[in-house]
Amino acid sequence: LPWGYEKGLLQFQYKNGQSIFGCDEYAVYSNQEIQVADGVVTKIVDSDLHCKMGGKFRTCLNTPVFLAVWKRILTDDRPHLHDWTVKVDPDAVFFPARLRAVLVHHKEAPQGIYLNNCRFGLHGPLEVFSRNAVAAWGTGRETCVMHFNKLCSGPCKFGEDMFIDQCMLKVLKISRAFEPNLLVEDHCAPPAGWQDCSDPTVVSFHPFKNLEDHRQCMRSAETSMNMMFK
Repeated sequence: LPWGYEKGLLQFQYKNGQSIFGCDEYAVYSNQEIQVADGVVTKIVDSDLHCKMGGKFRTCLNTPVFLAVWKRILTDDRPHLHDWTVKVDPDAVFFPARLRAVLVHHKEAPQGIYLNNCRFGLHGPLEVFSRNAVAAWGTGRETCVMHFNKLCSGPCKFGEDMFIDQCMLKVLKISRAFEPNLLVEDHCAPPAGWQDCSDPTVVSFHPFKNLEDHRQCMRSAETSMNMMFK
């Protein structure tokens, strides 16, 4: 978002080579051109980035925003160059090296595969899709829009994570694999003390919107990883 805390988090992550900036390729999306750092400028999407709150859990009904983001991603046509595409929220403390260790246990499927990060269903802070899953989503997402508009007699009151989860699983028949270490967050019944970020097996912790809290989580996680290998 061009307003608020996210730019500061992204600048911190870039400076330290962390989060998406530790991936083989990265991109940041917004509705205006913003210089995140030297050589890092947001890619523009056709959306005002605003959404209403609603649905069973009073969440942000942001599916139209993310459909606009995905339209830009698919137009740029970069996902086919990589085995996996990962969507990460700026306030997630994310470790690409840990994700790589997880992904060796998940094999591509003809229609694609994506990872479920919460026993209650896919949550949006960290979403992981194989190359074939992105291709199937690219060709089939409008079918999903029509399917759920018919089912709900208009747009369903879904957040983007529920929409893409239901679309891929129930409409496009893409394989879904549960990965319990992918995400620990406050909205998915986390273990006591999770905010100290000390579990070296967790790929991402969420949310850490305050820069100092974000930095402390990152440091704690790195310390726990170093201790594990001593």
